[in-house]
Amino acid sequence: RGLTADESNAQWAMDRMRELSKGEAETPFFMAVGFMRPHTPLIVPQRFFDLYPLESLSLPAILEGDIKDTYLTKSRGGNDRGVKIFESLVASYGGDRVLALKHFTQAYLACVSSVDEHIGAILNTLEQTGLAKNTIIVFTSDHGWGTGPKDYVYKNSLWEESTRVPLIIRAPGVSQAGTKASHPVSLVDLFPTLIELCSLPEETRLSENGAPLDGHSLVPFLRNANSRNWSGPAAALTAVHKWNNFD
Repeated sequence: RGLTADESNAQWAMDRMRELSKGEAETPFFMAVGFMRPHTPLIVPQRFFDLYPLESLSLPAILEGDIKDTYLTKSRGGNDRGVKIFESLVASYGGDRVLALKHFTQAYLACVSSVDEHIGAILNTLEQTGLAKNTIIVFTSDHGWGTGPKDYVYKNSLWEESTRVPLIIRAPGVSQAGTKASHPVSLVDLFPTLIELCSLPEETRLSENGAPLDGHSLVPFLRNANSRNWSGPAAALTAVHKWNNFD
């Protein structure tokens, strides 16, 4: 078979790292490597599905009718795609909600494991080429995903399953390995963080007519996960607009 998009992206990244390692050691570079999974459609090689037999999976507790008091239902003016996907998924398994969600969960976990393998290969290449000693690594995602609770299988909700994302930063000589900051932050904070870590100019406007940069550097949290010296807000704001109608 041909390579999947994720496999191709990982291979490109590893090949490019090997090329970079043969050049001038002090030449800076920025590399953004994106993976589609575990976004739908949940398609990865079968061996990743085999890691999660259906009988080994446990589903979260789902309360009957738990969606009825939310803005998602038609009775409250909603007609959300996440509800439609949930209903379609369950219908495709003859109305068996548990079986349907186990299949979806299996596929979701399979996709996570596939991406985990790609990331591991990239990090191994970073070590093998000697680039790891002075390369900053940021691992994150654009959104989360609902996998069944509230009769919802989608993104674009204000629940934590959708709004929270993974965020791991490794900055040699700055970050503390194995630590975890509990303070809420946002993805807009990544650009100011990289500016500080890379000692780049803080002024990003081309002229005085430009807007100042949003976000706040996360370096204080990299140095001390419990830092009280952060200049950013006390909370992270998430907003969802009604971006489309699905009749």
